[in-house]
Amino acid sequence: MKAMTRMGSSKQRKTRSKELKEAATQAESVFKTSMKEEGYRCTKERLTVLREIYESDSHLDADEIFVRLKKKDVSISRATVYHTLDLLFKFHLVNKIDLGHKHTHYEKSYGVGNHLHIICEQCDRVVEVHSDELNNILEHLCSENGFTLGSFSLQVFARCQDEGKDNTCDMKAKAVH
Repeated sequence: MKAMTRMGSSKQRKTRSKELKEAATQAESVFKTSMKEEGYRCTKERLTVLREIYESDSHLDADEIFVRLKKKDVSISRATVYHTLDLLFKFHLVNKIDLGHKHTHYEKSYGVGNHLHIICEQCDRVVEVHSDELNNILEHLCSENGFTLGSFSLQVFARCQDEGKDNTCDMKAKAVH
């Protein structure tokens, strides 16, 4: 039984990896077209930043992207990372999100459905939630106010329900030990 679970999980990881690469390829095509239309040069360094975001399953900040690329021996400056992130945001290929860390994180947006982030104020755990009900509510609110809903990325700050007797999150305690 455990072997089947591992095989299923391994197969799921391979499928997820393939999906991430396909999304990266599609986003790259949109990026190249947008860059050309706006008169920007589409360098290999800029494409590397885009791929790093699209092949990741996490929310990254600019410094994390820079460090990851340096570890892969990519010759890139922090300035190029920051400038590329601004361009990716301009072309709607990434969202800027606040996870309560006093700096901006980025996540892929092309081909990604609207969702919200629930962030534990104690342990910083982030859970992404997709909700048709929330989408319908936001569509209604936009319509009532003369708008058409585009995309959204919503952050909700909460506390894990597993808080111990001393009001600290059990997830945080596990991470410390």
